[in-house]
Amino acid sequence: MPGRKAKVGAKPWFDNYGRIALQFLKAHEGQSDEKLLERLNTDWALQLFCGLQLRPNERIKDKDVIWKARAYVAANLDIGKAQEVLINHWKPWMENLHLGLCDATCYESYIKYPTDVKLLWDCIEWMHRCIKRLSKDMGQPRPRNKYQDNKKRRLAYARKRRKTYQEERHIRMLLLNLCEKLILQLGQLLEQWGKQEWPDESLFDKEDWQRYRIIGKIHSQQRFHYDNPGESVPDRIVSLYKPYLRPIVRGKENKRVEFGAKAHTWQVDGLNFLEHLSFSAFNESTRLRQSIAFHQKGFGKLAQLGGDNIYGTNANRRLCSKLGISNCFKPKGRRTHDKLLRQQEDQARKAIGRARATVLEGSYGNDKNHYGLRKVKARNELTEVAWIFFGMMTANAVKVAKRMAANAKARAA
Repeated sequence: MPGRKAKVGAKPWFDNYGRIALQFLKAHEGQSDEKLLERLNTDWALQLFCGLQLRPNERIKDKDVIWKARAYVAANLDIGKAQEVLINHWKPWMENLHLGLCDATCYESYIKYPTDVKLLWDCIEWMHRCIKRLSKDMGQPRPRNKYQDNKKRRLAYARKRRKTYQEERHIRMLLLNLCEKLILQLGQLLEQWGKQEWPDESLFDKEDWQRYRIIGKIHSQQRFHYDNPGESVPDRIVSLYKPYLRPIVRGKENKRVEFGAKAHTWQVDGLNFLEHLSFSAFNESTRLRQSIAFHQKGFGKLAQLGGDNIYGTNANRRLCSKLGISNCFKPKGRRTHDKLLRQQEDQARKAIGRARATVLEGSYGNDKNHYGLRKVKARNELTEVAWIFFGMMTANAVKVAKRMAANAKARAA
């Protein structure tokens, strides 16, 4: 990451080492930024971990220092190179480098469950606040609309325990019409504001312009969805404040659709590494070739591969046969007549499949329950990726630390 360039001004509390150490602390402690700063001000062990040493009566008073460090790391850290450094550092404490396990999981984002009515109302509320602020600052009367009437109707709809399809269609039609009118009214106000000789940039900054364009896209998508109820909406936005999220259909019993980042992970000797991450849905079975290349680059030759049934495509089977990689896929076609050889193949396949189903699947629950990945509370795309990466790497670091301690204890004995 780039170092400090400014030669004037106050020296920052944390250098690059301290900023990255803060990300590991955030995932390991599982506390809010405010609580973590409290502990950092009073715990000398955490200070030393971050390369910081406060004087007896000195305190960090900047309440935003934690998220500023996270935003800086998210914007400047090359995650691929950082992962390579960690792999090389942890490799001496890893044994079974010939076996790789792969699977995909979704790290959900911390948002309210999205519905069409909620999404449209978020857009309407944001535009109403902007119209109210611009009208007041420009010294002109607020344009008339039916915001208050629709607010009462939307609230009455939200309070109902059972909502029929006809009621939902009716409230969506009202909100779509109101949203369209507010887009036009806000556009007219912005046009008048832009004609002023010295427009105040703080009234409508770059982030506001971006959100205004996103609302226009949301309205067009929702109008298409209303007019064509049976058709899917391509590249569908589900959150106004996190427009990069997409619905990811997982097909689970308790949660059919998830909203967050889909991560394709590669596990070696109990440690998970990030092979691919995307906020759009993808088929993980197409990532096997890249995953094998990832293993060969970081750990050497791959001899055994574990994956669930979705990876057992003909293309992946041919690739494994070509590279001489044994796997846990259900065999196809004729098998050898040697009974002993068949029995050995079945035992190896079951052992690999058992490791994938227990060790790999169990590690996802461990990461989500203990390292802040149950609901990712980052506010933008970059910090969300960094949050997920450091959560996974912190879980790995804890496992390696236990191995190092056990090795030191064995040597002492």
